[in-house]
Amino acid sequence: MSCNCQCEELKELLEVMRRIEDKLDKAGLSVLADVDLSSTLTLVIKLLTEPKVIDLVDKLTKILNMLSLINPSALVTLTYSLSCMSKSLDNAEILNAPEVTFNDLLKELSKPEYSKALGIVLLILRNVASCIEGDARVKGSGT
Repeated sequence: MSCNCQCEELKELLEVMRRIEDKLDKAGLSVLADVDLSSTLTLVIKLLTEPKVIDLVDKLTKILNMLSLINPSALVTLTYSLSCMSKSLDNAEILNAPEVTFNDLLKELSKPEYSKALGIVLLILRNVASCIEGDARVKGSGT
């Protein structure tokens, strides 16, 4: 009786394997069934343990760590600001920018349309100075 039971289980197992093979064929993945997995895994392990690959992964990890420190709202603000500036300036304006004296600058900076941008610049400068000095309590508001 147990032999009959094992035969049934083997039949079921073979049927499952046939269904898997059919699905692989339908998905165009039948090539995967023909690959020698041991040699493929050996090759992948060799590639992953190459010093250049390990160095690359180390560098990517450091980059991702640095990116994770960026405040998303600051990144969005910076991206938007750069996009806005690039749209508002053309090459001719940049190449022919007017000469400005300190008095001209003070007069322009007193205009209300610059107040928000100046507030952002001052906030960034204060926070950068605090970071350089090692102050962990970087402030996010006020001027």
